[in-house]
Amino acid sequence: MRLATLDLETAIHGDEYRAARLALLKRQMIRRIKRADASAQKVEQALARLAEANTLGDPRTYQ
Repeated sequence: MRLATLDLETAIHGDEYRAARLALLKRQMIRRIKRADASAQKVEQALARLAEANTLGDPRTYQ
């Protein structure tokens, strides 16, 4: 097991810090992509409902 360094400069710019920071950023990006995808699906569903509602009230669809 490796002990944490007491030198702040080495701790901030060390390999362990970079690896931990990269893992954190990766998790954040994945979470944000999933949220954006879920929001896009909701928008697509709402647009489909709106299109359906517009065609129901359109007299041209009954001709």
